Amino acid sequence: MHVLGMGIVGIRLYARILTSDAAKPDELADNLVDEINCYMPRATPSEQQLLFQLACEIHEAFGDAFERVDDLSYRFQALDLVNGLLSKARELRQLGL
Repeated sequence: MHVLGMGIVGIRLYARILTSDAAKPDELADNLVDEINCYMPRATPSEQQLLFQLACEIHEAFGDAFERVDDLSYRFQALDLVNGLLSKARELRQLGL
């Protein structure tokens, strides 16, 4: 699943990844979790499940993958990582886990 395929929340996450002033991976993850939390009350139940899974995994994933995220090349890698996490969450949901 691609982050932009998630509609409004996906666009907001995409924009936040590319434009955040975060320099460290945990700061960028915090920004994304904040964005998820703002959208959660309007999300459908299936979106809530995906977003919750993403919010649970993003800090660890970014911490393992990056030392810094203050370069645009790291931001594009972060997008790829988020896309992978969303795909994984979607697969788990389809399996009923």
